[in-house]
Amino acid sequence: MMRRDLLPARLAASAIFFGNGFGIGTWAAQLPRFKESLGLSDGQLSLGLLAFSLGAVALMPIIGWAVAVVGSRTMTTIAAFTFAAALSLPGFAPNLSLFVAAALVAGACNGTMDIAMNTNATVVEKAWGSAIMSSFHAFFSLGGLAGAGASGLLIALDVGIVPTLLISCLGMGLLFLIASFGMLGETERATEGHGFAWPRGSVLILAVLAMFCFLVEGAMVDWTAIYLQTVAGASLETAVTGFAAFSLAMTVCRFMGDFVVRHLGRVRTLQLGGLLSAFGLALALLLPQPLPAAFGFALVGIGLANTVPVLFSTAGQMKDFPPSMGVAMVATLGYGGLLLGPPLIGFGGEIFGLRAMLGVLIGLAFVIIILSQRALQRATVQFS
Repeated sequence: MMRRDLLPARLAASAIFFGNGFGIGTWAAQLPRFKESLGLSDGQLSLGLLAFSLGAVALMPIIGWAVAVVGSRTMTTIAAFTFAAALSLPGFAPNLSLFVAAALVAGACNGTMDIAMNTNATVVEKAWGSAIMSSFHAFFSLGGLAGAGASGLLIALDVGIVPTLLISCLGMGLLFLIASFGMLGETERATEGHGFAWPRGSVLILAVLAMFCFLVEGAMVDWTAIYLQTVAGASLETAVTGFAAFSLAMTVCRFMGDFVVRHLGRVRTLQLGGLLSAFGLALALLLPQPLPAAFGFALVGIGLANTVPVLFSTAGQMKDFPPSMGVAMVATLGYGGLLLGPPLIGFGGEIFGLRAMLGVLIGLAFVIIILSQRALQRATVQFS
C-alpha cells in the first residue's frame, strides 16, 4: 500500500489524538472552577484527580486484552465516543462524592481510549513504514492547547461549567465521528501478549525515567491553573495560560522532535530536557506572578517534549525483550507516574503547600539528568 493511500488513516489517528488531548485540556481548565463551585480544598480536589487516575489504571490489563480481541480500530472508536460523553459528567456533580464518582468514570474512559489509540497508532506507523509516533503525540499536545484555549474563551464569556463541558464534548464527538471513517485496522491479530508487563532487567531504569517524566507532566496538566490562581494571583480566565503555555511549547517541540534527537543524540536530549524542566520550575516558584510562571511552565514543556518519545524508542530496541514488551514495560511505570503523581502533589500540598510540592519536581528533573547517561548507555550496547 502506497503512503498516499495511508494518508486518511494517518489523519484519522492524528484527529483521535487531537480530540483526546482536547478533552484533557478541557478537564485541566475546569479544575479551578470545580474547586471553586464545590468549595473544595486542594486535598479534596485531589480525591477527584485520584479517582480519575485509578479509573484508568484499574482497567489497563482488561483494556489490553479487549484491544487484542476486538481490534484497535473498533476499540478506539468506542472508547473515543464514550470518553466524549463521560467527560461532561463531573460538571453535573453537586457534591464531592458524586464529583469523585464522575471523575472515576471519566478516567476509566480516558484510560481505555489512551491504550486503544496508541495501539492503533502503532498499526498506522507500521503500515507507513517509518517512525511517525511523535507526530501523533504532537497532535495530542495541540489538542490540549486547543481545549484549554477554548475553555478559557468560554470562561471569559461567562459560560457556565456544564454548558462549557457540553460544547466541548459535542465538538469532540463530531471530530471522532469524522475520524472513524478513515481509521486503519489490523490485517491480522498480534500473537504477542497484551496488557500488564512489570518493568524488569535492563529496561527498568528506562521505566523509572519515564515515570519521573510523566509525573512532572501530569503535575503540569492538573496543577498549573490552580497554581496560577491560588499562588500567582491570576484570574480564572487567565489561570489557564499556564497549561496553555506548557502545551504550546510541548506541541511545537514534538513536531521538531526527530530533528532534535538526530542532532543532539538521545542522551543529550534527555539531559537538556531535564535541565530546562528544572530551570522552568524554579522560575515559576521563585517568581510567583502570572507572566514569569507561565513562561517557566513553557520551559518545562520544551524540556519534556521529547523525553518520553526517546525512552519509548529506546525501549523498543532492547534485545532482551520484543519491541512491544519493552515499550509496554516503560509505559506501565510511566503512565503510573502520569496518573498518580498529580493527586500526590495535591495531598502533599495540603501539608506542605502547593508551592513546596512543585519544588519537589525540580529534584525529579535533576534525577532525570543524572540517570540519563547510565540508562541509555546500558541500552545502547544492546541495539541491533
